[in-house]
Amino acid sequence: MIRMLMIESGVRGLLMVNGQFCGPVDSEGQAFPTGRDAEIYLQLFPFDEPCVPLTAQMLLREGRITLLEPRARCFALIWPDGVIQLELRPQTQQEETAQTDQAAPNALLRYLLMKLSGDAQAEKLWMRPQDEAGIDLSAYHAAVPLRFAPVAASERFDERAGLVRRTADNVAQVDAALAVTSPAGQGHRLIERMEILPAQM
Repeated sequence: MIRMLMIESGVRGLLMVNGQFCGPVDSEGQAFPTGRDAEIYLQLFPFDEPCVPLTAQMLLREGRITLLEPRARCFALIWPDGVIQLELRPQTQQEETAQTDQAAPNALLRYLLMKLSGDAQAEKLWMRPQDEAGIDLSAYHAAVPLRFAPVAASERFDERAGLVRRTADNVAQVDAALAVTSPAGQGHRLIERMEILPAQM
């Protein structure tokens, strides 16, 4: 599997990766290939005057993020297709450090929920299997649209979503969820079977 690092920024600025100038970056992001084991250092120099330059460190071991700092400024989603989506959020001069420290443990979950809040279809992504399906979704914190349609079985799956679970304060993994559904009347469908495919590390 080819692993890619997609670096995005909450504000527009200039990006350097491991000492190499990489040009401007914003919410659209820049993509870089990466290995299962890597030590990556990033520097972001915002164009906006109130924002403070940001230096970040990320360590990958066997495809897993073992370190991502500073925790209150860097947030990562690991997608099932090997893409690591990394968002850098520089501090503004007006921010109070105490508030930032207090907010850090829940920042990623709030961010995911905020991204979904503007989507009228977001609630439909929560696929709730019937009790007899025996699948526990309590480990997951949010649902996001999948970036791709995974090939999982020979049969067709009616519903697809990404289930997000936090692995650290500022890191989360997206697992692919595939469900076979059947009509239940009045436009509703029942989930007959669900498969959850963990991200490939």
